[in-house]
Amino acid sequence: MAPPRRYAVVGVGGVGGLYAARLHAAGCEVHLVARGDADALEADGLHLSSPLGDVAARLPVHRGPATVPEVDVVVLAAKTTSPSARATAAEVARDRPGASVLVLQNGLGVEARVAGLAPGATVLGGMAFVCSQRVGPGRIEHLDFGRVTVGEHRDDLAPAGITPAVEAVVADLEAAGVGGVAAPDLVQGRWEKLVWNVPFNGLAVVLRARTDELVADPAAVVLVRTLMEEVRAGAAAQGRAIAPGFVDRMVRATAAMTPYAPSMRLDFDAGRDMEVDAIYGAPLAAARAAGVDLPATAVLAAQLRFLGAQAGAGGGEGGTGPRATKPSHSRSTR
Repeated sequence: MAPPRRYAVVGVGGVGGLYAARLHAAGCEVHLVARGDADALEADGLHLSSPLGDVAARLPVHRGPATVPEVDVVVLAAKTTSPSARATAAEVARDRPGASVLVLQNGLGVEARVAGLAPGATVLGGMAFVCSQRVGPGRIEHLDFGRVTVGEHRDDLAPAGITPAVEAVVADLEAAGVGGVAAPDLVQGRWEKLVWNVPFNGLAVVLRARTDELVADPAAVVLVRTLMEEVRAGAAAQGRAIAPGFVDRMVRATAAMTPYAPSMRLDFDAGRDMEVDAIYGAPLAAARAAGVDLPATAVLAAQLRFLGAQAGAGGGEGGTGPRATKPSHSRSTR
């Protein structure tokens, strides 16, 4: 029987904290790489409240890459607005030959940024569908969902198939109880996730609405479907076909969900930087490079950048918006 695999989790927020705790509960060796919450994690440990079972654990805490031991997987769970976290994850992988990097972030092209910083490392993309939030230092509240779709990145963006690295991470996620799905084509999976993320994240901010309010309003549903169809067009421009029925399924699934505010709405309300570059800028650029314009998506991106600037929060990575001092207790999903 193979020994439990070893993980280093960079970014111990609502997403990173959830998966760190669940992987630990499943018997994996888990190391936390944190700065802001490092003192609390060292003093009191990591606490997860979850319908899958509560977890309280004192895990090794590292304030930088140097003290992290040999690991099998480095999980980048910080948002794309934190380039320092990306650099930290890449450094951990770069200095530990054989380690994979699992990029648990929203948007398109996020794996390439990590691959560029960690030449030779196996880079995986993880698309988490989860409602989970940080409610205090080292304290995570998991509300619903949790499944992660995992695929392997290739520099030429071709489908990598279901590789051993993907299979190993999916097996660990299954054992952790959150669920894992192996994706043979990471780029296809990223575009499919954008079918939901592009309309619901941005419109929740611009229209000041929860998901249930958006799908209950006929005019808003027209906007949602327009944006979803543009994402389909962007995917097709990169050679990834998304069936028309996928849009219908996403709208129906959202209508059946418990009402919540998407993560971008929570970030905006808290004065945090929004992930406009990754969720909007990258797919717009990819479609444009293939000769396809996505006008409604471009308008929504411009509105989000304007609102972010007006509120003092950046619209992309490296912004200087104020950080929240109180957690939001609204539901959010990645």
